[in-house]
Amino acid sequence: MIRMLALSSIFFLPYFGFAHHSTNANFTQEIISVEGLIERVRYQNPHTSILIKTDQVNDDGAYWLVESGAKTTLDRAGVSMEKLQVGSRVTAEGRKGRRKNTMYLRKIVFLDGSEFVPQPELN
Repeated sequence: MIRMLALSSIFFLPYFGFAHHSTNANFTQEIISVEGLIERVRYQNPHTSILIKTDQVNDDGAYWLVESGAKTTLDRAGVSMEKLQVGSRVTAEGRKGRRKNTMYLRKIVFLDGSEFVPQPELN
């Protein structure tokens, strides 16, 4: 019986290798903000991302990778990325990444004061 159970569990091992990471693995609870110009928007799975070029170059560099939820998750929530135009000056706020120059997006504020909040349930 034990041998049969051990043998059958081998068939499930590949399944466990495809587990997706939690945002807690890559991002802290510290909230930060970055101001700059949108350089690129990638609306895709497994994460949507926005590349922001900051005005000041420091030891961390001038570019920040701002991640958000998966395209399919945002689509289901009715989120449109059309408002995020390359060249727009924005302030992005989110959870600081464990990797240098990364954050998980909470919201983006545009010059006119309007906001883009992709996943309000996470704020």
